[in-house]
Amino acid sequence: MIEIEGTGQSFTVPAELIAQGLKLAPEAVQPMLAGRQISTWVEAGVDADFGTFRLTFANDKRRLRVIVDALGSIVSHSTLDFGGHDLPPGARRP
Repeated sequence: MIEIEGTGQSFTVPAELIAQGLKLAPEAVQPMLAGRQISTWVEAGVDADFGTFRLTFANDKRRLRVIVDALGSIVSHSTLDFGGHDLPPGARRP
């Protein structure tokens, strides 16, 4: 089971989860994050989604979204893959 640690302000996500969603080697994730080749952002749920957080990771071809609860348990996840095409700008940021 993959665990995500978080406080609601910051989260620690295993490289394996990001790599799987973005179709990367796990060892490539940290250098790509450091080089800003993977964009990341966190959105807090409101109203009916209060207490959940959407963690998004995107590179030029794919986007991974992971919904977690306040304890860091994964509620759901999805990947948007444009194959050989770049993600449209609207898919890279909320």
